[in-house]
Amino acid sequence: MTRKRVLVAMSGGVDSSVTAYLLAQQGYDCLGATMLLHGDAAPGACGSGSDADDAAAISARLGFSHEVIDMRATFERHVVKKFVRTYEAGRTPNPCIDCNRHLKFDALLTYAREHDCDFIATGHYGRIDTLAGDGGGAARRGEEQKLVDQIASRTGASNAVHTLNCALDPSKDQSYVLYSLTQERLARTLLPLGGLFKERDVRRIAREQGFENAGKRDSQGICFVPDNDFATYIEKRNGAPLPEGDIVNTSGHVLGRHHGAIRYTVGQRKGLGVACAHPVYVTGIDAVANTVTLGEVTDLMAGGLVADDWIWSAPANVMEELLDEVGEMGLPVSAKIRYRHPAQPARLRRATCGTTGSPTGANAFELIFDSPERGIAPGQAVVAYAGDIVLGGGTVVRAIK
Repeated sequence: MTRKRVLVAMSGGVDSSVTAYLLAQQGYDCLGATMLLHGDAAPGACGSGSDADDAAAISARLGFSHEVIDMRATFERHVVKKFVRTYEAGRTPNPCIDCNRHLKFDALLTYAREHDCDFIATGHYGRIDTLAGDGGGAARRGEEQKLVDQIASRTGASNAVHTLNCALDPSKDQSYVLYSLTQERLARTLLPLGGLFKERDVRRIAREQGFENAGKRDSQGICFVPDNDFATYIEKRNGAPLPEGDIVNTSGHVLGRHHGAIRYTVGQRKGLGVACAHPVYVTGIDAVANTVTLGEVTDLMAGGLVADDWIWSAPANVMEELLDEVGEMGLPVSAKIRYRHPAQPARLRRATCGTTGSPTGANAFELIFDSPERGIAPGQAVVAYAGDIVLGGGTVVRAIK
């Protein structure tokens, strides 16, 4: 039997190294690959030259070839430029999601196909499973589980659905940043770490195998921004200081001055640059007026949101059919508005005419939460789940008060 060939995305860290080891042990024909994303990154930063050296050493140790793939132009176009544009528009970007969407599971997956690889594998913490189209079999409880049954029953037994599930280790779960894994991509992707715990399992395996990176710290912050100081990064990139503007309250009264609106994000409480008698929060950023608005915690609360640029991880045709059938009532889901934010009960429905605030409203949806959510930030991702299964996600356009 011909062994399945898999392109292993190797960052030089412990997660991707153990991923490669596990796949080799399982009998896959592995090819290691490191994406060169930015040549001037600090040592140890994701996508830097030092990553490639570490990954090559692990590949050699495991007995398979390793390649460095220059994707700096693609990274610049789809991640860095969007990052800057989003901040300049007064929104909060999520570059890791854009990297997964356009680099790892698009450009790198295309590279894998071109090099006769059956799969691509990464060290992300998430699980890929299949949902047999038999109505679910065992009894399920709750509205979200009923939704899973509906999805299964509509696919037919001969068309098993691939599902993206939360990782077993809740402290490392990365399903939120993987929602761009469509059915086609899920069918070609392996995530060997989804059923493991980072400290208990992954680092132990790395130590047992004598990997030098067994104790290597997880990357923190934005890989291409030194010290995570994105405001200074954008100033240097643009060759000019950020424009100053007014800090105002919800009534429009000037409270102070800011040194660049992009230094603030919705929900921020510390480092505001003004003195108030009680805690206040950033409740809005107006890129056109170049103002930052401060308000009370109650001003941060919203009953829902509008999201566009939506991508389905669950079967798109089935989800669209179900949305059409339920209309304004919406589908019962849980939704995350931030990476480390617990998923909250909500209803997912099509955005009503005139609510999107965006020209891309044709692919826009509304999420109406059972209880108001705090600090919904335009530009960030929102991801919808049914239980621990990712249904899809999009980009927040605005909050619905």
